[in-house]
Amino acid sequence: MSATIYEAPRAVAKLGETIVTSTCGHNCGGRCVVNAHVSDGRIVHISTDARRWNPEHPPLPACARGVGQIERTYHPDRLKYPMRRSGPRGSGQYEGISWDDALDTVAKEMLRVRATYGNAAILDASRTGSQSMLHGRVAAQRFLYMFGGCTDLWSNMSAEAEVFSVRITYGEKDYKSAGREPTDFVNSKLILMWGWSPGDGTFGTGTMQYLKHARRNGTRIVCVDPRRTMTSKQLADEHIFIRPSTDAAALIAMAYVIVAENLHDQRYCDRYVHGFDEGQVPAGASYKSYLLGLNDGQPKTPEWAAAITGISAATIRRLAIEFASTKPAAIQAGYAAGRTMYGEQFHRAAYALAAITGNVGISGGNSGVSNGATGRAGIKSLPIGKNPIEAKVASPLLADLLARGKAGGYPADIRMIYSSGGNLFNQCPNAGKTAASLEKVEFIVAQDHFLTPTARLADIVLPATTFWERNDVHTPWAGAGHYAIYMRRAIEPMYECRNDLGIFDALSRRVGINGYNGKSEAEWLRELTADAVDDFDSFAEQGVARFPVPHDAVAFARQIRDPEVHKFSTPSGKIEIYSSVLAANPNPYGLGVIPPIPTWFAPDDDMQRFPLSLCTPKSRARTHSIHGNQPGLARVDPDTVWMHPQDAAARGIVDGQRVRVFNDIGATVLPAQVTDRIAPGVVSIKEGAWYTPGVDGVDSTGCANVLTTDRAAPCGATTYNTNRVQIELA
Repeated sequence: MSATIYEAPRAVAKLGETIVTSTCGHNCGGRCVVNAHVSDGRIVHISTDARRWNPEHPPLPACARGVGQIERTYHPDRLKYPMRRSGPRGSGQYEGISWDDALDTVAKEMLRVRATYGNAAILDASRTGSQSMLHGRVAAQRFLYMFGGCTDLWSNMSAEAEVFSVRITYGEKDYKSAGREPTDFVNSKLILMWGWSPGDGTFGTGTMQYLKHARRNGTRIVCVDPRRTMTSKQLADEHIFIRPSTDAAALIAMAYVIVAENLHDQRYCDRYVHGFDEGQVPAGASYKSYLLGLNDGQPKTPEWAAAITGISAATIRRLAIEFASTKPAAIQAGYAAGRTMYGEQFHRAAYALAAITGNVGISGGNSGVSNGATGRAGIKSLPIGKNPIEAKVASPLLADLLARGKAGGYPADIRMIYSSGGNLFNQCPNAGKTAASLEKVEFIVAQDHFLTPTARLADIVLPATTFWERNDVHTPWAGAGHYAIYMRRAIEPMYECRNDLGIFDALSRRVGINGYNGKSEAEWLRELTADAVDDFDSFAEQGVARFPVPHDAVAFARQIRDPEVHKFSTPSGKIEIYSSVLAANPNPYGLGVIPPIPTWFAPDDDMQRFPLSLCTPKSRARTHSIHGNQPGLARVDPDTVWMHPQDAAARGIVDGQRVRVFNDIGATVLPAQVTDRIAPGVVSIKEGAWYTPGVDGVDSTGCANVLTTDRAAPCGATTYNTNRVQIELA
């Protein structure tokens, strides 16, 4: 008998209606059920999983973005047919052309650029705007790699600081499997949520319900964040405000208190941790020596950290003692504090705190990692092969890559850009510089659903289908459970739109690629799910496959339970607070030195001219920039700049006034939201609003990335939350 459960989380169809189960093909962190009610070939309603919540078998309900998919699918601005640019780049002037003309033009330009400049002159700017196992970015990567390769933007724009830190500290390559299941939240006596807000940016379907369940059962929740988020507002017993980019200092000071007051778990450290104290590391190089200031003369006291973080010394000391003395306790370190100038130090300091208190690998504790321990249950994605050329650039450096190319030490001068389901001209830092640095780029292809800020700069625009118009499969990525959803096609492809895989298949034949695709959707999906799904027909018919849960709900439980048999995948076989890898190679990417132990570094920013610290949180009305053109959905979470009442009063600003937010690289105009839900000296603009510059270059929609600098953390992470701005009345 199969251990997999196949279920249809939808109502019974009415007369003349068909109900089709799918899931949003976007990168929000959830993987929820969306059911299309189809009548006469048109989606007339979207419902979701309406079952009562049960911690043993939770439903998979969608948020406003999921049930708002009708507005997106039938939006009047949907791309309807291939187009060629007919006016100046960025003007939005296009003329309709046939698919043959469009594909012939793209193929001709690809062959020309490759012959003239080499494959590194082609940049893959595809991303996760259309995401699933078969269609989307994987289709673009497979095509470009088979074409001979391209320049890749290699670092994870959301989570590279965590990706890097998990690998360095735990030796785990799959950072998404290095945390714990939401089912384990209830076993924590204390959860410290640090820059982690699943109530704003969906971090696993049902995560908020599991947190509420834990709190009802006595778990104390403390939130540390520059903003009092939706998660904090609903769940936190205590909220602690902190200045952006200072999180590592607070965590290091907490570790100081724990060590100075002998609250750490020495036996645990001796057995499982490398580099906490002297012994296997060079004299004076241990984390304990750094905390106590034995080498630099600066003990990392709460008083030291208070001046940096804005958290009082008394609060830091109290929180440290509570975390060390409450067993078990968990720290859920979100991505946001890692999207900073030294973001890897935040994550490594969080993991060190979890380790020295003996909370890694135990039920109710956590590794400090934000994700769960699920993985994909064996479901594969379309094989992409390997990029034949070594041409890689950290993602936050896109604007600088385009501006300087070889002269800036990059692999090539970019001459062609292919963007499938990507909006990087909007989502990478320094949007204004990106748009102004396209002089050398001779050809841009955008394959998308709308004329996004990126597509508006393209020479050829290709209309792609949405997930409602094709078959696919998707899985959760953020510890949201063990299941897969079959994304059954609900309607025929609209207008002249084509599937991503089909577009690249047609292109492959034009550029001489053999073997790009020889299978139907159904054949591919059977193959990609074969290791997990034992009844594909039931899966496709029912819509959801629930897989057995793992033996351990917490990552690294085996290593802690039986360290002689199951060692950590680090050089020492232990949790490495002192990284052997970084000791041997402290500048792994040429982006800056990373010490072997978690260390505090202060960003060198102009705080005099730009006294306000900017953070760029998620919007509940968008998935990054997806849905950015939907006025109905925008009402869920309007675009404003949050300001503390003190900062607003000092500038003569009242709630609702339009203000100009600016720094040396750009400016945007949007309404002020004066609120005590943000720390003094800090402002926030939700990321993802579509870049819309006027003739003066000032953005008019609240695009946060006109204000974010195109620089990378030493680990390659984005620095969206290390930026300074000033605000004045518009």
